[in-house]
Amino acid sequence: MKLRINRAIVGYTLIGIAMLGLFLYLRFPGQSVTDYVKAAAAARYPQLLLSIEGTRPTIPPGMAFENVTASPGGRPEATLQASSLRIRPGGLSLLAGRLTLLMAAEGYGGVANGRIDFSRLSSLQGPLTAGVTLQDIRIEKCTWLREALAHPMTGTLKGALSFNGTAEALKNGAGSIDFTVTNGSYQLLESFLGIEKIDFSKVEGKASFRNGALKITQLTLTGEKLRCSLKGDILLAEDFQDSRIDMNGTIEILMKDNSRRMTLTIGGTIGKPQSRLM
Repeated sequence: MKLRINRAIVGYTLIGIAMLGLFLYLRFPGQSVTDYVKAAAAARYPQLLLSIEGTRPTIPPGMAFENVTASPGGRPEATLQASSLRIRPGGLSLLAGRLTLLMAAEGYGGVANGRIDFSRLSSLQGPLTAGVTLQDIRIEKCTWLREALAHPMTGTLKGALSFNGTAEALKNGAGSIDFTVTNGSYQLLESFLGIEKIDFSKVEGKASFRNGALKITQLTLTGEKLRCSLKGDILLAEDFQDSRIDMNGTIEILMKDNSRRMTLTIGGTIGKPQSRLM
């Protein structure tokens, strides 16, 4: 008899918890949370245009945002978009007295996963470290990338980014980038050695950045008509297209009878690069 009573108590308790969870889910103030997130983002980043269609709670405890669109710099023609974005705190870090946010997003045919580790439990300020991994991103669908590169480009992107710095001065932080783009093309604004569009099977890049400067340690392109390898620096500007380039390397033109290998230097800006062959 005692065992049956205990089972009944446990059963009623679980049913009560489930009903409470369902009630809270149905009564969740999604619009109010959406408005709060948009207002907080506007207060901290005045030039950011942010749109969120809906918000709902998730299990494990967290938030899910639907159809999120962000335009850095207040430029609606250059947007980042995710059909879904889920954010939740990391439980183990809370036990250690730190705040960690875990994120997962879907968009452009692929997925992105990231985390931000803050040094303080009750604040989004101060030192932080962050990391993002990308998989199967169709870059021609991303208007922000298309606008930033100033040249039409297609392909499938995967990569990883790491960062450490302070929330109050993100531009002064440091980090690294490692990426691969496969089976794509890059449209040239002007004909180069008779080539107007570069079709490639793979582009691989490795870079580090610190205090507004990007150091390219590897940038290789492999295609049917040419191969290219570059290294150098990019001095980042507020508008990415205005970033100054100082890179050099080699380019090999592949032909049926013979191949031609030359030294290549690239200067100018991302938006208006200037190349020279030697």
